[in-house]
Amino acid sequence: MEDRTYQRVLAIIIVAAIFGIAAYGSYLPMRKAQMFIATLQGLQTKQGQATSLQDLESKLSTPLDYPSPIGQEELVRNMANSILSFVQQSNDASSTAALIGYLNSYYDPILNAGKGMSFGQDLYLEGAINEIAFANTGDPTYLAAAQKWYTEGVTLGPNRPQALYGLFDIYRAESNATGTIAVGTTILRNWPTDTNIQQAMALFEMMASSTVKVTTTTTTTTGK
Repeated sequence: MEDRTYQRVLAIIIVAAIFGIAAYGSYLPMRKAQMFIATLQGLQTKQGQATSLQDLESKLSTPLDYPSPIGQEELVRNMANSILSFVQQSNDASSTAALIGYLNSYYDPILNAGKGMSFGQDLYLEGAINEIAFANTGDPTYLAAAQKWYTEGVTLGPNRPQALYGLFDIYRAESNATGTIAVGTTILRNWPTDTNIQQAMALFEMMASSTVKVTTTTTTTTGK
């Protein structure tokens, strides 16, 4: 009798565990994704449009903070794409800073982990957002951040086009001839028919050559 009771209790525990695992591993991620999609769709309607930055953050945080064992990285990446669009359309430095700060409150744990299913894409998006923020505001902090994330992207995948082209643009913005030539050489080794890179490389090679000539002339004159 005791054995039968024990077996029944054990069976109940096993069934409960199975349902619990199913809910934790399937239902929660699905629910989280549904909430996020509904939020994005709502933001596109007249009634659901965000009235302020705080309102936007409040709406997005609801699905992002919903507990789920998986799915957070994908949703944060989707949010990053949305914020990329917002930053492209904004020339207001304070709004840009607030948007990027909000994004990073969710992205930093993912980036600090240093891994993920599409970690290279995460690095690229952070680089792209900061590059556009620099272009719109002129704040060198964003330029340095973009260089950091693009460099990490190239380290992760030396021949990834997004990170390489992003880093090439950053070095050009800095007028860094050495960096531009080095990255451009890698790009052309992989995509030798890219005429835009060829032209930019030719310009920076001329700049580097002129710098060497000026340095040499100065040294010679000083010696005399």
